[in-house]
Amino acid sequence: MIYYISDIHFDDQKIFEKCSRPFSGLKEYKAEIIKRWNNKVKPDDTVYVLGDICEDDNANSISIFKQLNGIKHFIIGNHDLKLLDEIKKSNLFETIGFMSLIEDEGRKVCICHYPVMDWMEFNRNGILVYGHVHNKTYKNRKAYQEIKQYYLDKPAYNCGVDVTNYEPVTLDEMIRLKEENQDDPYIY
Repeated sequence: MIYYISDIHFDDQKIFEKCSRPFSGLKEYKAEIIKRWNNKVKPDDTVYVLGDICEDDNANSISIFKQLNGIKHFIIGNHDLKLLDEIKKSNLFETIGFMSLIEDEGRKVCICHYPVMDWMEFNRNGILVYGHVHNKTYKNRKAYQEIKQYYLDKPAYNCGVDVTNYEPVTLDEMIRLKEENQDDPYIY
């Protein structure tokens, strides 16, 4: 099975508060992410982590990934740049890159931390899975309104924890989430 997740931000109090994550604090949040991840992901499953794994300068948080099931691949996000050397040295990820094209049950999937307007295989029924935007709503700014509007009829899916119930999700789960939340203000 292939799973996707983004914007975990372990030990990042600013993001925890900014996104109004529904946990009593970072300790409960971290425990819940680990529990939900390991209840769903088996040791031989593949997980694509699409960036922003922890607080910008907290290298200790990288080791949390030792506790998480699955064969993990990493797509670099904007909050990972300061820790990139430590992430590479950890040897916790099979691959590390900024963008990649993978296959998921015969479907071509471009994975990138950022929502982009054109992606690999865009004109050949390719799918985009991204993160970065968290749970930004229409009221957040014009750019997020434009992202949601642009993606309405496109095969592009947000795998950020703020819209996936704080757990890794499959491509089919993201497709269902988008269909179920067409009228919801979240960027899906």
